[in-house]
Amino acid sequence: MRGTKFTAVFTVLLALLVSVWVSAAPASAGVIRNRSNSVPLLGPTEPVDPGTFVSLPPFRALDTRGGSPAGPDSAVSFQVGGVSGIPANVSAVVFNLTVTGSQSFGFVSAFASGTARPNASNVNFGVGQTVANSVTVPVGANGKVSLFNRSSGTTQLIADVSGYFMGKLMPPEKPVLTPPASITTIPGTDTGTVNGGGTVGVGQYEFTISEPGTYPARGFAYAVTNANAPSSMPVNLSCETPRVAAWVVVCPSDGRKATATVGPIDYTTTISVWAFDYAGNVSYPTTYQFRVANSIPVPSTVLPITAPSGGSWVPVATQANGTPYATASCQGDASTGYPGSTTIDALQLNGAPGQFGETLAPAVNTAESFSVSGWFCATNPAPGGTTTQSLITQIADTGDPGLAVRLNPDGKLEMDTLTTSNTLEQVVDPFGVVANQWFFLSAAYDKGNKQLRVTVSSAGFAGTWVTAAAPASHLPSTTQPVRLGEGFSGQILNPVITQGILTSDQFTSAQRQFTPTTQGILK
Repeated sequence: MRGTKFTAVFTVLLALLVSVWVSAAPASAGVIRNRSNSVPLLGPTEPVDPGTFVSLPPFRALDTRGGSPAGPDSAVSFQVGGVSGIPANVSAVVFNLTVTGSQSFGFVSAFASGTARPNASNVNFGVGQTVANSVTVPVGANGKVSLFNRSSGTTQLIADVSGYFMGKLMPPEKPVLTPPASITTIPGTDTGTVNGGGTVGVGQYEFTISEPGTYPARGFAYAVTNANAPSSMPVNLSCETPRVAAWVVVCPSDGRKATATVGPIDYTTTISVWAFDYAGNVSYPTTYQFRVANSIPVPSTVLPITAPSGGSWVPVATQANGTPYATASCQGDASTGYPGSTTIDALQLNGAPGQFGETLAPAVNTAESFSVSGWFCATNPAPGGTTTQSLITQIADTGDPGLAVRLNPDGKLEMDTLTTSNTLEQVVDPFGVVANQWFFLSAAYDKGNKQLRVTVSSAGFAGTWVTAAAPASHLPSTTQPVRLGEGFSGQILNPVITQGILTSDQFTSAQRQFTPTTQGILK
């Protein structure tokens, strides 16, 4: 068996040139950039480093001549953060300050709103004078700048903003997730149901992802899970690596809108989406759940297996739900000590070279979606060296494993598939298997979502791991057999490998299809 194929910014360099009105500095090296007053245009390769200066076509942010002038020894404030294309987290602003119509001599001090007023002058003026000067001043936490009129008379003030400095980057806004018209949202919730019912593992639904923040996102990352949303945030996201662990990354050219095509993986499917910016900051997630009403049939066809030389079928005592009772060893009759319990035959192997059970026909085509499950008890799950113990393998038409559920030399459980370009796809349980202890595995290759999923339950513990598989085609298997336990030492009980995606309940239901004399694989 040719199973051995499974191997697995910018630095700110420009000085600011500001005249009494504005001097439009060149957008060199992506550090100084022009903005319109309405829609900030952030290109897909431009950084937004803290401290970067961004020039703007001048716009009037304050003109007291249309209202009340600054009173004697009084301050007026105006908003800059979050207006006219300026981000809410701006650290400083550049504007031209004009004093006119003054009733007394004096000066004006500019400072960040909400902070102590400095005893300093930005513009000095006499009675009736019109005087202007360029001002660069920090912005308050509320996004405002204050101007203090230090004189005994009223004064008219005008502020024309021409640029700003980026502040400390904050996470992007939560993206907006919009389901397609084929899913009806329950009013007031982020949940919906598929029109016409829908079926687990069948069909795809295109969700729209939108960025509502001031600036476009660098990209979005989404994950598809069952009813439970991921408990952790994606990290180290990159548009150059579109599939990172369980997450799929999409980077639209405008940074505003993308699509996520999702298939139902259970009766309830959750899509979770994050936005990330050029500095790697990640937003809070937005989630949406949708339900389908139907599932594929529970597998019921048995592919017989004859125990190989040196192997045997041995009885295992099981509980009412099909769970095998704990035993001290994964070798020999496991029914003793539990009188009256239901016994089901398990395939027992001793790890001898070339020893494995085999069907006469394939169970699934591994180029399409499939589900795998079974109970396993390993005598020596971590033999060391380079020894790999295969549990279930569907051979592809090439003679390579189209699917392999196996224990690696460290005793960690993994499910592997191969693409048509011989690229390894793999999802791994990182915790490892305990010797002489039963564990239940349920796993799937989901072609629609391009995912590998594996859930392992053992001694009251359960964990699920997901890998976003490559979009490439997978090796087909249409003529080759299934092998059980190649190189494995232990027992295999109630193995299932079937086409399509089973629900979590169906994995349990499939176990009830086995009888005391079922000696084979359920498909």
